Amino acid sequence: MSAELNTLPDDVLFHVFSFCNGDDISAFSQVCRQFRQVCDDDYLWKQLFLRRFGHAPEGNLSTYKAEYYESERTILSVADDCTIAHNHNPYWQTIDDHRSIFGRVSLLHAVSWLHVFGELHGVHSGTYNVIWRLSVLPRAQHIFDINFRAEANGNITESRLPESANLLDFGSDYFDFVLPEPLVVLKPFEDVAVECRCTTNTWKSNLKLCSVRLEPIDERRRGQRLRWAEQVKRSAQASNGNRPWQIRFLRSRPGASYRLWKPWIQRQWYEAGFIAMFCAIALALFVHILFTHTAK
Repeated sequence: MSAELNTLPDDVLFHVFSFCNGDDISAFSQVCRQFRQVCDDDYLWKQLFLRRFGHAPEGNLSTYKAEYYESERTILSVADDCTIAHNHNPYWQTIDDHRSIFGRVSLLHAVSWLHVFGELHGVHSGTYNVIWRLSVLPRAQHIFDINFRAEANGNITESRLPESANLLDFGSDYFDFVLPEPLVVLKPFEDVAVECRCTTNTWKSNLKLCSVRLEPIDERRRGQRLRWAEQVKRSAQASNGNRPWQIRFLRSRPGASYRLWKPWIQRQWYEAGFIAMFCAIALALFVHILFTHTAK
């Protein structure tokens, strides 16, 4: 089969490759020298971008490959990429938070009509976990009424936070909430709408929203997951200058909530104080026992 493909002229290969996605092109480029030359063609990447996103980016041809991978996003920052109803004080506030992925989060003070929505463009066909990263603050109210949802061409997955989960056990740390049912994207390069919404008369309060992302379940999309990590890294660095970016690659379980790993330098000042106090008490107790035994 490979020998027959090698006999095809470059213009035929170019036409065939123009119907592929970025992952396929990367795989084809490793087959042989001829394939690599066709796959590295700048005009091919322009056609791929135009087919996937519906428009050609500004700039010269040499930037289209980089623009393609940069636009191939499967993650949104709630603060920077989503639309929030009543996004102003005293309801919502955008704050800096070095513990979040992007360095900025949306903080919910209190609101009755809660609606946060965004859209991911040109998503590959496949099956995805929909993952919201958030933080529940002390004295949070009616957060279990909020419906988290994602939709792609009529396919819908949605869920509320499980009331059985002890979310306050995480303190103010961020955790991932994975919608129980995966999202199926049937057609190539669909737009995926994501939202969290609650329009009841109850007042929702004390919640931080960091991001929402799609994590491919199909192992063939492993390269896309790795590029997701790189996209987050670049976005985090760009959003906060030279701030050190640190994140652990997350493998989440549907409906799971867990404590996010944090390096020591990112812990709160009072956590170090509690640890120091505990060590001082333990040392005092040890000295007391030692002198007691010595006196006897």
